[in-house]
Amino acid sequence: MAERRQAMKMLHKIVFMVVLLLMEAIIMLYLVPKANEDEINMRIWVVVDLALALLISLAILIKENRGERKSVVRLFLICVIPYLQVGYTSAFYEWSAVCLTLPIFQIVFGYAIFKQSHNITSLLVCCSNLLFSTIWVNQMWGFLWFKNISNDFETVAIASLYAISGALIVLAISSIMIMKFSPKLLASDETD
Repeated sequence: MAERRQAMKMLHKIVFMVVLLLMEAIIMLYLVPKANEDEINMRIWVVVDLALALLISLAILIKENRGERKSVVRLFLICVIPYLQVGYTSAFYEWSAVCLTLPIFQIVFGYAIFKQSHNITSLLVCCSNLLFSTIWVNQMWGFLWFKNISNDFETVAIASLYAISGALIVLAISSIMIMKFSPKLLASDETD
């Protein structure tokens, strides 16, 4: 009976965390500018949004890892690395298959996040940054394609579809990581 109760408690925590990431994805999909945004607004939004996301992540990591400076620096670097996708997409947006290569990056970044995270909070913070960078990178690709190659609204729809698909891929990767991380989560609850 106690094992069943623990399993249900763990399942509730996993579902709660996945739903939390899903709600975060919906909010991010709404807040990130679409591909037909004005060029100056897009540049302002990318700087403001990414800086704000990283500052919030840094604040949470510092709060959760008090006294462990090396841990905070390592985890913050893991939060920053997924944003390299934005530079990659900006450099190679003319290559039509750039969005098809992004899931490879997301899997690699997801694996790095899983290996470097030592508690559930750091895992969720890093997964949130991966999710945000994925949505941004797909909308950025759509923006660059719309402004420089194809000036039609089909591009806006395709970029939004890629952003949703990328968010679903990252949610799936994050869900797997949370489920794999759950034995560590349960063990930490027993010691508290």
